[in-house]
Amino acid sequence: MKVAIIGAGTSGLSCAIELERNGIYPVIFERNNFIGEYHPHVSAFLGLITRPVADPINTWIKNWGLS
Repeated sequence: MKVAIIGAGTSGLSCAIELERNGIYPVIFERNNFIGEYHPHVSAFLGLITRPVADPINTWIKNWGLS
């Protein structure tokens, strides 16, 4: 089986790892001169802006007395 992955970002590289674990060796195409994300912590940033509460730290302090 031949598999091509377009993009060597977080998703493309994760897909390649899973395929290789199953004996499939994909070819990865990337238009930039680097692999991975341009901003190395983009997934952490996206996790912060999609949280169900606006300010998790203040919520912890208010609800559980953590400081």
